[in-house]
Amino acid sequence: MNESHFINQTTCTKCELCIIVCPAMIPEKTADNKIAFRNDRTSICIRCGHCMAMCETKSIAIEGISYKTNFRELPAVSLDYRQLMEFLMTRRSVRIFQNKPVPRELVDRILDIISTAPFGVSPDNVEITVITDKSLIEKAVPFMSKMYMQLGKVLKIPFIGWMIKRGMSKETKNTLMNFIVPHIKKGHYTNDGNVDDIARNAPALFLFHAPKGAEEHTVDAHIYLTYALLAAHSLGLGATAIGLIGPAINQSKPLRAMFRIPAGNEVVETVILGYPKLKFKHAIVRPRKKVSYIS
Repeated sequence: MNESHFINQTTCTKCELCIIVCPAMIPEKTADNKIAFRNDRTSICIRCGHCMAMCETKSIAIEGISYKTNFRELPAVSLDYRQLMEFLMTRRSVRIFQNKPVPRELVDRILDIISTAPFGVSPDNVEITVITDKSLIEKAVPFMSKMYMQLGKVLKIPFIGWMIKRGMSKETKNTLMNFIVPHIKKGHYTNDGNVDDIARNAPALFLFHAPKGAEEHTVDAHIYLTYALLAAHSLGLGATAIGLIGPAINQSKPLRAMFRIPAGNEVVETVILGYPKLKFKHAIVRPRKKVSYIS
């Protein structure tokens, strides 16, 4: 018997839905008309839980996930298209916050929402660090500012600047040269006069990080970021993704220590959040740059 994957033959109704739904084709119907997991395929199980979620009699047991811990009864009501569209139109990226802390209760609710997000492969490698100590964020910003000021100077040195850009992906290089450098030239990120245009004086910060090279962790972090933004909005908080913070933390030993990022982990996404200070008067809809239909 396979100890990591098990089907209770007493309660199994042989509906075969677990066979149909499994993306890795691990369950099968055996010669003696039973539903069982293929021992030669259980090693590629990503523990997505689809088979368990499909089983009405809860006859399936998989190591690492359980009906008690990982599953809930399906809600009877879900958002329709109109409700979802209206909710999304009311959400904006918020960068101006009230000087008011974010309660732990709301942080936990955001984490609850993130826990419903899908992931690419097993195990789920993304770790989340939540900072609700505003003084710690304020302490970190000068380190980030210093890094970007130094970067702006170094990029002006012909050979060194060329070497730095040579080691970047085309996307990263274009983002650096077409967005970050022009802002540096205009005096952004200097942290002068207590103007914080990096963390935006946010009272709270989410960091999504994972071991470098871990499977699918970049895509997973993007997904968790999106869920966090929507969860924050549903709770009356404002939030936005900030691409400046992660690279600064990844390149700075003091910042890594400050935020307790494990050795070998890289910060992929960051979210600032808090209570919005301003209220938008209009919804913004941005048609996609290009949509092609192939029928």
